[in-house]
Amino acid sequence: AKQPPSAFSAGSPQRSSAQFLTRGPSVLSVARSMTTRQLLAAAAAFAAATARPSLAATVSVAALSERIAAEECWDTEISDSQTFYPLGVQVHSDPDTADLFDIKYSDTFKVVISNIAKEQYVLTQCGQTEPTTEQVDEVAALESGYIRKHFGVPIQTSMASTTVLLGFLEALGVQDRVNYVSQYAVASCWQQAVSCGATVESNATLLTGQQEGVDVVFMDCGIDCSNVNSMANGVHVPTTQEDGMLATAEYIKYIGAFFNMETKANELFHATKIAYNQAASGATSTPVVAWIGYTAYGGPSWNQPTFTISQASYKLTLVEHAGGANFDAETELANVPGLDVSYAVAGNPAAGKTYSFYVSSFNGSAANTEADVMANATAHFMAALASADVVIDETYAWDPSTYTFDSFLAQYGLTSTSDRKFVQNGMVLRFDRTVSEGNGMDWYESRIAKPDWAVEGLAHSLFGDASKRAKYFRNIAKGELVDQVLTKAACGSTLPVCEDTTSEFITITGPVDEEVVPTPAPTP
Repeated sequence: AKQPPSAFSAGSPQRSSAQFLTRGPSVLSVARSMTTRQLLAAAAAFAAATARPSLAATVSVAALSERIAAEECWDTEISDSQTFYPLGVQVHSDPDTADLFDIKYSDTFKVVISNIAKEQYVLTQCGQTEPTTEQVDEVAALESGYIRKHFGVPIQTSMASTTVLLGFLEALGVQDRVNYVSQYAVASCWQQAVSCGATVESNATLLTGQQEGVDVVFMDCGIDCSNVNSMANGVHVPTTQEDGMLATAEYIKYIGAFFNMETKANELFHATKIAYNQAASGATSTPVVAWIGYTAYGGPSWNQPTFTISQASYKLTLVEHAGGANFDAETELANVPGLDVSYAVAGNPAAGKTYSFYVSSFNGSAANTEADVMANATAHFMAALASADVVIDETYAWDPSTYTFDSFLAQYGLTSTSDRKFVQNGMVLRFDRTVSEGNGMDWYESRIAKPDWAVEGLAHSLFGDASKRAKYFRNIAKGELVDQVLTKAACGSTLPVCEDTTSEFITITGPVDEEVVPTPAPTP
């Protein structure tokens, strides 16, 4: 006998009708980098992709009695000296990495604290009684301006509204507890889920139904997080708002807590941290690297053609860790006219800066044609990059396989005989090597949870280091192609969104005496 998701355990929240739609690379950043023709093509493709029934709504979940029998849930009354969460299985944010969350534990529940959204998530072991306000306050007092939401764990159903969360869910092996994912999902099993109709809807009415039908909606904040705050089952995951790559990777712990998978999350983060620290190249040279891009839709009003140089903190750290040196934007761009400098993440100076060249700033005469203005802007932009040995071109391409070295030269007003060092040395990189069948970029998915892969991939491209895996990056100046295409056929998991089955049980050790503490997982 199966029950709908709302009946699975104590602590299931009431659902709200708040609406949202976000994705890995933000909708804003992608749209700003597309031409009108590309936007029209994207809109048509999006409409075609979402014009299908939502099959995932028929997913069944196990009844509480079944979960108790499988030791996923426990209805045992525990003594004052017992706990479901001994020290050996607890996780906490590392003060040297993630700053935007914490987790606190009691005997039958835990409290995840999300600081940007100003929310507490009280996660009660399923089968146990939901704690009172006073009991939660003893563990984690509710700070001024914060709100509190209740869930039973491990959760059985969820929605991942952006691709940046999917790498964590895949690493934890809980694809069978995810009902809806972004249409831009890349990994094989996510593509398989999308093919079965498990796509986050664009239609507001259908989207509300999806949100109300799952235990948790993992999501991004809008401008002020009111979209998360107003949704009783909305959970903000601020992984990409953290400053560093290891800080983002630490959200494996945050998400793992919702599935009672702290032990595995600790092990995964420990392994990632070791791999990250070992991923750098041993090369002795330090090429200067600049992250550049162009969009036809820049500026506050989305209508200004713009060249950009990104100095986001995680990108600077990635370059240094891979063995390169970063382009000194503050010095090299000091005398460039019309330069706009903004924070890479609004309101967070530690996340780095973005330097924007508005093409309109290079209109020297009212008589100049549009082509003249663009040529003038491009010349200034390229002149500013004189010290760069390598550029990483972030300009958006709807079909990455069509973006070649010739595309790059044309976009930036260059020829193959240009005296720019990155042209002469053939060092023009892009991070669109690893994609889905639908051209979704894995850079916005697995890289969040696996920063060691990004370091390896960049070291491989910067130094031709064959001992490092080729991942994410390709050198278009050397003719490298989009040759890592992930396919849904490679999915080896059974997904309830595609088959008439329920998720695998996640067992948890029953209540133990607090004095009997298992050996903790290694601390990274």
